[in-house]
Amino acid sequence: MRTLAKTSGWSLILMAIVAGFSLGFAFPKLYDVNSLDLSEQNLAQNYPLYVLMLFGIALIILLDVLVSCTLYAFFKEDSKTLSVLSLLFRLIYSLLFTIAAYQLYKTISHENVSNDLINSNYQSFQTIWSIGLIIFGFHLITIGLLMNLHKQIPKLLWYLTLIAGLSYIVVHVLKITTQPVSELSKVLENVLALPMALGELGLAIWLVVKGGKTNENKPEIFVSNKDLV
Repeated sequence: MRTLAKTSGWSLILMAIVAGFSLGFAFPKLYDVNSLDLSEQNLAQNYPLYVLMLFGIALIILLDVLVSCTLYAFFKEDSKTLSVLSLLFRLIYSLLFTIAAYQLYKTISHENVSNDLINSNYQSFQTIWSIGLIIFGFHLITIGLLMNLHKQIPKLLWYLTLIAGLSYIVVHVLKITTQPVSELSKVLENVLALPMALGELGLAIWLVVKGGKTNENKPEIFVSNKDLV
């Protein structure tokens, strides 16, 4: 259990770092929503960064699959049903994120790269990823419920995880249903960004520091030979 906890926790932390580079730094630099007419120029000037972004996204997907399995194994004793649901939600999200990422890869695999092609692939990526993040929201809700059942996890962490899950669902349903993206969804995304980030990151830190450890304050029970007769 301790190994599962540390593997899950460090994988989530590494994923957050890689996502910070690929999706937080590189992606907005390559796709400026205020100047999509310059996308072809941005790609030409930042081609190595684009490739690094794709490698980062590939690593995120691999870590997502690993975390899906390790969190399932860690929480399955608390509730097999919720653990299976959590596993399925995250694997479906990983599949959708892979399909979305392929849209970005198509840009550099095409012989004749144009502004229209780049922006079309960008829009496809955003739409598919938003659908995936709705599923990811359901994954976080099931994880939050499992954290509650686990008992040893502080209430604040599973509250944050539940809020994060609901936030993902609300924000990305709005993004899909309001095209172009409404000001409301942008404001909500900014307001809910903190709980969305803290939910899973808080779990990651708890898993690394305390996850799977036995309760040292719990008295040991010694059984004598007479008791066994």
